[in-house]
Amino acid sequence: MKPLVSILIPAYNAEQWLAETLQSALAQTWQNQEIILVNDGSTDCSLAIANQFESCGLKVISQENRGASAARNCAVQAAQGDFIQYLDADDLLAPDKIERQMQLLSNEENYNCVTSGEWGRFCNSPTQANFIREPVWQDMLPIDWLICSWEGGGMMHPAAWLVPHAIAETAGSWDETLVTVQGGIKKTSNMKSHVISTKTSLDWIYTG
Repeated sequence: MKPLVSILIPAYNAEQWLAETLQSALAQTWQNQEIILVNDGSTDCSLAIANQFESCGLKVISQENRGASAARNCAVQAAQGDFIQYLDADDLLAPDKIERQMQLLSNEENYNCVTSGEWGRFCNSPTQANFIREPVWQDMLPIDWLICSWEGGGMMHPAAWLVPHAIAETAGSWDETLVTVQGGIKKTSNMKSHVISTKTSLDWIYTG
């Protein structure tokens, strides 16, 4: 059986985009997946929208509003997958995003790697996505990737990564104390892994 991929979605007041985000997760060509949404105390119709997708296999968890990092940590604890795909509630994945990255991670030499990919922003339609290449869009050792990013080489949106569950656990939880910059901060430990960049446009980031 193919490895299970857990798609983890923190959601807070995302009614405007949530249905399309969930549809993009369900449309993945990698079939062996579970989708877990953590409703982070939404006060709009996000929970009602999410509940409409439960018949499609979506698992919905609700908690008091604690921020995106806490919602991601909650989702990771519930995840059963061999690999972790983070997806914010206002972002979209290309249909073959996970499948292409799994093709890389399924190679024996890449067993201890994480993979990322090109990502772009758009306002109205994914066909308008603007992909601006950055220095971090290449294969690197983790320390080299961090230095490149810190020195102005760009960043990687959380949805661009596909991470083995074991590596995610080694890296540690999302830092719930950083309430104003929760888009991409994890507590990290020393990891003997490698960053592989997929040479294709894999996800579109909605910017409203």
